[in-house]
Amino acid sequence: MLTKLTTKPDVVDQLPPAPRRRRWLVQQYQRRERLVFGVLMVCALLGIWQAAAKLGWVNEAFTSSPSAIWTTSLKYFGSGGQGWADLWASGQEFLYGFLISVLLGVPVGLLMGWYPRLDGLLNPIVLFLNNIPRIAIAPLFVIWFGIGMQSKLWVIVLGAIVPIIVNARAGVVTIEPSLIAMARSYGASDSRVLRTVVLPGSVPAICSGLRLGIGHALLAVVLAEFIAATEGLGYVVNSAAATFNTNVLFVAVLVIAALGMAVTGLLTIVERYFQRWRTG
Repeated sequence: MLTKLTTKPDVVDQLPPAPRRRRWLVQQYQRRERLVFGVLMVCALLGIWQAAAKLGWVNEAFTSSPSAIWTTSLKYFGSGGQGWADLWASGQEFLYGFLISVLLGVPVGLLMGWYPRLDGLLNPIVLFLNNIPRIAIAPLFVIWFGIGMQSKLWVIVLGAIVPIIVNARAGVVTIEPSLIAMARSYGASDSRVLRTVVLPGSVPAICSGLRLGIGHALLAVVLAEFIAATEGLGYVVNSAAATFNTNVLFVAVLVIAALGMAVTGLLTIVERYFQRWRTG
């Protein structure tokens, strides 16, 4: 005799409306607890900053205040402001330079980790690039390539590519040797082992290198625009600092930070996708 299958009702659904709503709010809070604490900390710091400026604890001419920065940002990005043009200029330089760094750095790092002889050839060059002071080499790129985007791209690539290479190489070197040996025991070629074992296992290290590369690329954008630029967020920072315009300086700095956080957020989404592919 067939019996009708029934699903056990959820305990939350059996509660009255008010307790059910409270239970739902508690669940939402538990899921977003870290975000809530982060927002509270930011709000507290902004409140202390605003109070210190208004009460005269600090000189507002040099430290600005959240309200003054907000007002300046509305003017900067409003009608007739230069904000969107500067963001577009710096965003283009960052995007192109970072993409070049990724397209070159990840394969080079993987190959260095996989082929010891190639690692021996390229490792001194990577170490040399890592120890070059960017602020000293950037004017040389301006001499070679002019004040256009090309010189800025080289400065950005020099700043971002090294951590990407180093982390991609480390991801290969730290792969469990037994996994590679097992793949080889089934007759897998070098290219197949790289594609099915090494690359998936290196995803966390590669993503760590990309995060570091984002920060280095943003620093390089600002540095390049300090030296030779007529627009861009780095140029705005340099000009505002020279004229003691702290409101505009803080706006440009916060926009640069927001750009980095946005790109890092996109990278986190990509990392989650590859983590599913890696474990799938």
